[in-house]
Amino acid sequence: MGNRSHFVVCCCVELFLVCIVSSFLLHIAGHGRLMEPPNRSSLWRFPEFNQHSPTINYNDNELFCGGFTAQHGFNGGKCGLCGDNYNDTRPRDNEHNGKFGKGIISRNYTQGQNITSVVELTFSHLGYFEFRLCKLEDSQTETDGCFDQYLLSLADGSTKFHVPDLGAHRWYKVDLQLPEDVDCGHCVLQWHYVAGS
Repeated sequence: MGNRSHFVVCCCVELFLVCIVSSFLLHIAGHGRLMEPPNRSSLWRFPEFNQHSPTINYNDNELFCGGFTAQHGFNGGKCGLCGDNYNDTRPRDNEHNGKFGKGIISRNYTQGQNITSVVELTFSHLGYFEFRLCKLEDSQTETDGCFDQYLLSLADGSTKFHVPDLGAHRWYKVDLQLPEDVDCGHCVLQWHYVAGS
C-alpha cells in the first residue's frame, strides 16, 4: 500500500476568450466550483470542517480571474493560480496563506490512487477541465511551475474532461489518476476550467 498524501483543494476557474465572431469578441462567463474534494472557498459548505471555522465565500462559484475585463483588459489574459485576479497581491485570497487558503486538509489519498472528483457548474459553457497537482514545501505559495509538474490523467488516459452539455446547474464526476511517485504532507489540487472551447 502506498503512502498517504494530504490534499488541500484550490479551485481555479479560468474564464477564457472562447469565440471570435467577425471582429467582435464574445464574452462567456462560466460559473462553477470543485466540490469533491472540497475546494478552499467552499469548505464552509461542508459541516465536517466547521471545527476549522473556514472563511465563508458566497461567491465561491465565481473564481474566474477577476472577470473578463480584469483578465483580458488589464492582465493580458493572465489569471491567478486559484481563480483570483492576477493583479491581486500574493498570496491572493484563494492561494495558500490567503484569505481562504488556511491549510485545512480536505481529503487524504494514497499515491497512485484513482479518485473521483465532482465539479458543480452553476452555469455551463461547454469547454473542458484540467486538473494539476502541486506539492507544497513548508509555507510556500503555489506557482505555475509547481502545478505544471503534475498534469493529472483521467481514468481513460486523457488529460482533458470535455464538458458535454450547455446550461444551468450541471454536476460532473471526473475520475482522476493520482501520480505514483508523489508523496506529500501538503499537496494542492488545481481545477482549471476553460469555458467554451
